[in-house]
Amino acid sequence: DTPCLKEAKAAAVEEIAKELEDAGHGICRQVERLKADTTVPEKASDYERSLHEVFKPYVGKEWRETPWLHGEIFFYHRILEATEWFSHKKDYFEPPKMRSLELAKQSILILTNAVAGGSRPTAAEEPEVLRKLIHSCLWGNKVDLCLFKVDDFSQDGVQQKDKHSNIMTDDAPKVVDYLSSLKGKPSQVDFILDNCGYELFTDLVLTYFLLEFNWTDTVMLHCKEMPYYVSDAMAKDIVFMLDHLCGLGDESAKVIGERLQQFHAEGRLQWQSHPFWMAPSEFEDMPADVREMLGKSQLVVAKGDLNYRRLVGDRHWPYTTPFADAVGYFPTPVVALRTNKSEVLVGVDEASLAYVQSEDPEKWLVSGNFGVVSMWQP
Repeated sequence: DTPCLKEAKAAAVEEIAKELEDAGHGICRQVERLKADTTVPEKASDYERSLHEVFKPYVGKEWRETPWLHGEIFFYHRILEATEWFSHKKDYFEPPKMRSLELAKQSILILTNAVAGGSRPTAAEEPEVLRKLIHSCLWGNKVDLCLFKVDDFSQDGVQQKDKHSNIMTDDAPKVVDYLSSLKGKPSQVDFILDNCGYELFTDLVLTYFLLEFNWTDTVMLHCKEMPYYVSDAMAKDIVFMLDHLCGLGDESAKVIGERLQQFHAEGRLQWQSHPFWMAPSEFEDMPADVREMLGKSQLVVAKGDLNYRRLVGDRHWPYTTPFADAVGYFPTPVVALRTNKSEVLVGVDEASLAYVQSEDPEKWLVSGNFGVVSMWQP
């Protein structure tokens, strides 16, 4: 079992022991049968049935014979089945999520004090603050409960990289210039969220800055309907995070939390979900309603590794492939903030490749220690 599954099992025993066979061991048994059982549950939801239709061509095949995106989503989907999510909508991964926030408290307060703990930045200083917050938002993506243990959310685990060279492609200045050109005009920025916890916190701090200093009129957060890859951000996690900031006992955190709650009440901060964010398909195949929805935005921020793979296409691109070649289909300007956790990568130059390969020859593509800020606009 992974550390997260162990914590999920413990929570299940405590919360609904009477409903689990052998005091929670049923979860482990169900996880064990993932390798062989591809049947549709008797009480499957429409979402579950749609997934099984997609997976039918791969039934009976080995893991390595299936498309990675399909196989991985199927695996995490069956973990949700094993924890009976579809029956009672109980998030058994909530305990490690809460623990991760406790461990990251010092890092959270460092950032809130930097952003809202002193004098407001001048108009001339705002672009540099925004650039730094984009970087903070990037490195917030490093911590991910489906890949790392909860202890990695400590101060050492979530600290922002101070080496600019760890960002293989840095279009943050380009993003700042583009958003600056929109100031004073009706605009909306959308975030396709990834993880809750510390990463969601950095997303919300960036959101606070964009709204508080009028870099955009509205922000739309696109979240998941379920704990899709263990720690994916859901609507309840956004609400909890705002309350959490207000209750930390720190004035700067309270300012950010209360202002975000006020922006939500005014309609400037919104969030919603759509089944497509959990679909085993690439963004190029987005349905018409999602394309129309994103087309209303002036900038879409795609967070994290899975969203990156779905954005550029989950295949072995040459690393120097221009980002525009992979995302030119997108309906509006888009920026990907992604730390490297898989072998899919585009838009980097030879010099960056040479540097990271010399720094970490074996794990530079998967460690989360290197990342990209890649922007495309029509």
